Amino acid sequence: MSFHSKQQITRRQALLSAAAVSVLRAADEPEMEVAIVEFNDAGQKTGVTKVKKVVHTEAEWRKLLTLQQLYVARRGNSDLQFYGTYFKLHDPGIYRCICCGTASFSSENKFDSPSGFACFTAPIAEENIKTRVDVDTGPRRLDIMCKRCDAHLGYLYDDGPEPTHNRYCVNESSLKFVPRAK
Repeated sequence: MSFHSKQQITRRQALLSAAAVSVLRAADEPEMEVAIVEFNDAGQKTGVTKVKKVVHTEAEWRKLLTLQQLYVARRGNSDLQFYGTYFKLHDPGIYRCICCGTASFSSENKFDSPSGFACFTAPIAEENIKTRVDVDTGPRRLDIMCKRCDAHLGYLYDDGPEPTHNRYCVNESSLKFVPRAK
């Protein structure tokens, strides 16, 4: 048997191999478009729309965000308790993702929490966020992420008030508050 005969691949093996690579590649590739619910700055729903995912390099994010925002929103860390003012803010308005501007939370769902973070019973629209299990921590919790840009917004716990019992505990560095026009 020559060296070349050992290296021959049958047509079937080649096709199976190519199919496996394309399935793996498709699973690894992020969605390029997502459906989100748009809201104007008055907090009124303007409709569901498909938008391109917001993707930047690390260098681009560094130019767009402060160091604290980068640390929290892009690297998945948390603000310190009682950081900023959103945890005690009661003004009417909406909270948008700091990275892409997608509406994430509304003051209508905000409640006071002794946690030292801005807390909400629900997002402004379920379509605008996603969650994933945080495996880096001891007690089980869910990461809250922006669906459009994958920014880390905070954590979801099941110890909130009635009726949802949800506590979306959100980092101020991941949000931009937009007050409702008076």
